[in-house]
Amino acid sequence: MAFDVRRSRGWLGLYVLAATAITTAMLAVLAHYLREPFIFPSVGPTIFILFFTPLGVQAAPRNVLGGQLIGIACGYLSLVIFGLTDKPADIFDLDGARIGSAIVALSLTLSLMVWLGLPHAPAGATTLIVALGLVHTLPHLAILFLAVLLVVACAFGINRAAGIPVPRWRPSPSPDNVHHD
Repeated sequence: MAFDVRRSRGWLGLYVLAATAITTAMLAVLAHYLREPFIFPSVGPTIFILFFTPLGVQAAPRNVLGGQLIGIACGYLSLVIFGLTDKPADIFDLDGARIGSAIVALSLTLSLMVWLGLPHAPAGATTLIVALGLVHTLPHLAILFLAVLLVVACAFGINRAAGIPVPRWRPSPSPDNVHHD
């Protein structure tokens, strides 16, 4: 039988420390050797959710991948709508187009996650990273999604090895996970 890492805040903190270090090291090595954006700001909160609340709705692989995909797609759609796909990012001097892109991307992302039942809060940060042009080329957007996929796979393996019965795809049914349609 596996040791219950969730039995105290101290043990959970050590577990989050070790699991995060392993997962982040994997991304960092890939980013370094492939010179691609495998580490980006919103992957940090995703990693935290996957190890701190691995049985939560937002940690289910379906919701992590679906939410992040929605965020990437809505961010890019906003870049296209406002003609920003080839413009350099400047988050210190936002013009009307960047403001519009951010509003459209975030509004669409958050509402689509609700409508499609794919909640994952860090996707709100991902969509802003894209809509503001910090990551904006299609190959780099694919790398963002690949990084999320790798994080989900790594977290699944680590959590299962620790004896945490994380779901393979959908959130586990529980009273807390039921949403009224």
